[in-house]
Amino acid sequence: MLLMTIAAKSLSSVSAGVTRVATIGISGTIQFVRALAHRREVMRLSAELDERGLKDLGLVRSDIDGALATSWLEDPSAVLAERSRASSNLAAARREHALRHAGSVPMLAKKADIVVARCA
Repeated sequence: MLLMTIAAKSLSSVSAGVTRVATIGISGTIQFVRALAHRREVMRLSAELDERGLKDLGLVRSDIDGALATSWLEDPSAVLAERSRASSNLAAARREHALRHAGSVPMLAKKADIVVARCA
């Protein structure tokens, strides 16, 4: 009876270990395939957009080159999303800083005396 209990426990731990290894292997494969698909999309994005289109996304050409320079196992779209987020946060911080130092009321909201000169 003791021998059967020991055998059952050791076999159950083996099957759990095999399941764990298989799960890690499958999830790693899925992550690799997803990274390859995203890499292809980033390369297509680089080919289709000019500097102006990239600027609309909050990116520059060097951001794309840097994302594609990462390892084949890493997702380059995650790198691009982080860089875009960082540049938009920097732009927001600059706007806040400019508003703080320009005064509490933006220039367009102030009444300005406009003199119109007529040409003879």
